[in-house]
Amino acid sequence: MFSDLVQSLACACKRLATAGFTRIGGLFALLALSTSAQANWQDPLNTPAFETQRAHQTLMLDVVRADRRLIAAGSHGHIVLSDDDGHTWKQARVPVSVTLTSLHFPSGQIGWAAGHDGVILRTDDGGQSWTKQFDGFIANKAIVAAAEKMQQAAEQALADAEARGDDVAVEEATAALENAEFAVSDASYDMNSGSTKPFLDVWFYDARRGFAVGAYGMLFETRDGGENWVDASSRLPNPDRLHLNAITSVGGRSLMIVGEMGLIMRSEDLGESWAVLDSPYDGSLFGLVADRDQQLLFGLRGHVFRSTDGGISWMEMNTGSEQTLLSGAISSRRTLLVGNAGSVVMFDAQMQQPRALIIEGRKAYAAVAEASDGNFVLVGEAGVMRLNAAGELIDQAISMAAGDF
Repeated sequence: MFSDLVQSLACACKRLATAGFTRIGGLFALLALSTSAQANWQDPLNTPAFETQRAHQTLMLDVVRADRRLIAAGSHGHIVLSDDDGHTWKQARVPVSVTLTSLHFPSGQIGWAAGHDGVILRTDDGGQSWTKQFDGFIANKAIVAAAEKMQQAAEQALADAEARGDDVAVEEATAALENAEFAVSDASYDMNSGSTKPFLDVWFYDARRGFAVGAYGMLFETRDGGENWVDASSRLPNPDRLHLNAITSVGGRSLMIVGEMGLIMRSEDLGESWAVLDSPYDGSLFGLVADRDQQLLFGLRGHVFRSTDGGISWMEMNTGSEQTLLSGAISSRRTLLVGNAGSVVMFDAQMQQPRALIIEGRKAYAAVAEASDGNFVLVGEAGVMRLNAAGELIDQAISMAAGDF
């Protein structure tokens, strides 16, 4: 089911389109929409995540490690924490109940979460409590303002070309103005539709500078720790507004973004400018993991590509799996990629020798992180699971710890 969803969502429901319904979450988002359309409906952007002793068993879409602590996030605004390598979890205090798709911690205490309805949250206490910094309503206003500014610039360029009598420049400026007018109309429609666009990934260089990417080519940047977020989408060579599924560091001040239709973009100046790279695949790409010049690129139908020159050239790898891969993690001894139908692909320390596994139960996995004990924590359709270094599920009870923070 999830594999079919991933392959068919390309244009549906904002970014329900790309990474398996925001890393599988869109299916559950649609179910939530159908059941919440009642008289006592409350805006999930203003409704705190409800407390439950089963939060760790609900749909989880990302997991990261901050120092020794593991943090996972997913549906209903649930964020859970573990300080014992994933054996027991506690629920964090979260001011929203929208689906959260991504986490990033540049330090042990400071981190961000992003997700549906354009929401961005910040924590300063290692994930125990969160505050809302940004949402889709603010995003839509920023996108409209940016589009109107581009339209004004296009109108001026056309006027200047007409004054010079430059027919070629007039033709180019007319086309640019038409595109700008369409962008304004499109942005205005989105704003009138509400906070509909989801963020799919968030990444921070340090405690001040970071980026969030998402559906329909959204790229927002902050340089003050999230106090202010600026629409930076116009920097991207992405005129078709393809969905942006992931952003990651590939060393120093170099970043890469991957998205639908094989989109790969790279920046060498921490996001100031971007260039499109030749892609080895024209299907959706959901992520990239990098260890200096060694990189693994992955996406639909189990396609995996390896680069040893920092992403300049790619070689497809035969992993033995055709399941869509959604996320990955690098440890000191191996690299893991996870995805639909219980799919796990394990590589050695050199990102070679792939070994494909199907985990018992065939549940979809959206993300993986290494615990401090050398084992791995997987999150996805069935919540939180633990995997040993050999790729076997650890048959030990995972529970919520008693009490609150």
